[in-house]
Amino acid sequence: MAFANSETPNSTSRPEENYQPTTLPISTLLLGIADAAGNIVYVSPELLDFTGLTLKQIATGWGAQVHPDDVARTTAQWEQALAARQAYQIEFRFRRFDGEYRWVRSMGYPQLDENNQLQQWIINMVDVEQLRQSNSESLGSWADFNSLAELIPQLVWTTDATGFHTYFNQRWTDFTGYTLADSVGPDMWNNLLHPDDRSRARQVWGHSLATGEFYEIEYRFKSRQNDYRWFLGQAVPVRNEAGEIIKWFGTCTDIHDQKMQEIALRKREQDFMTLANAIPQLAWMADETGSIFWYNDRWFRFTGTTLPEMQGWGWQKVHHPDYVEGVKERFQQAVAAGDERWQDTFPLRRHDGEYRWFLTRALPVRDEEGRIVRWCGTNTDVTEQKQLQEQLERAYTDLEAKVMFRTLDLEREVQELRQRLGE
Repeated sequence: MAFANSETPNSTSRPEENYQPTTLPISTLLLGIADAAGNIVYVSPELLDFTGLTLKQIATGWGAQVHPDDVARTTAQWEQALAARQAYQIEFRFRRFDGEYRWVRSMGYPQLDENNQLQQWIINMVDVEQLRQSNSESLGSWADFNSLAELIPQLVWTTDATGFHTYFNQRWTDFTGYTLADSVGPDMWNNLLHPDDRSRARQVWGHSLATGEFYEIEYRFKSRQNDYRWFLGQAVPVRNEAGEIIKWFGTCTDIHDQKMQEIALRKREQDFMTLANAIPQLAWMADETGSIFWYNDRWFRFTGTTLPEMQGWGWQKVHHPDYVEGVKERFQQAVAAGDERWQDTFPLRRHDGEYRWFLTRALPVRDEEGRIVRWCGTNTDVTEQKQLQEQLERAYTDLEAKVMFRTLDLEREVQELRQRLGE
């Protein structure tokens, strides 16, 4: 929801008792509903009367009703809105039942479910020429149409060009407990917004009012039960023929559950990063092809490298040239075979140029269908252990040599003793 009155640029205050919400005569508004893919599934009787077509005819060929000179522009903007899942507004010529092309202004608004998945589109068209003939309040008054506002599962609101709120739907009242008279007051927003979100909300809304740019923000609203829920606030400007903003049409979409999941996920990610950077090993993750996309901080501190240098197969730069080809070949074989546990030992170059030996292990991570989606690996410094092992091997070799020489000495002494006894 946006901020109103004196705390936004160019706003003007007005007596609340003079406020009267506006609506359109039902004959001026042509309503349709499309599914998530953009297929028309419902049209109002007014739209059927306007075109003289059936629902099936409109659903399969609405583009044929658009003036040929406007088809490309209209289609492009509709496809762009579908891809971005954002409200759109466009003006074009649309053929009436008698064959006459009439200028209409259309606005489409996406409806999202609790998982932020697109469900359907509410599409509204208004006959601009009829509005002019009927001396409606303004070309943007159609956005106040109550039936459309009540169809949308969001809190719906409109403001004038200065940001002063002129309309709220019933969902707004149901959620906030504020009546229409309460809602247009100068201090209402300070009471409803979470204190930590107020300054940012003023700034974002003020920027949209000053520039006419699309308004979008996430903030917390207080319900009539006095708890706060996260909402996605969005608004688009409605302009007249001269391009001047005459109204803002906005909604607040409840995203509290998704936001809580996002916060919980962020907390898990932070916990993972804390753990990954606290372990005494170098750690990394690769995709299903073996291409590494993440290292922990300890890797970068040890090697003195950066992620752009190391991602993919860049890790070969810090491997000893005598071992790197063999390591690469064995790892590729493990990835291709989907080995449940890959292990290898090789030297890595430290940031000061010294090579240290590491024991490397990697495990595949699989999805619910058993397909490998990534590899998680660690490199454990075993230089001291390897040096100790080499010392033990040398000591064992020395001992074997000493035993051999001592055995030879004993055999020689035995031979000498036998010779003396034989004499």
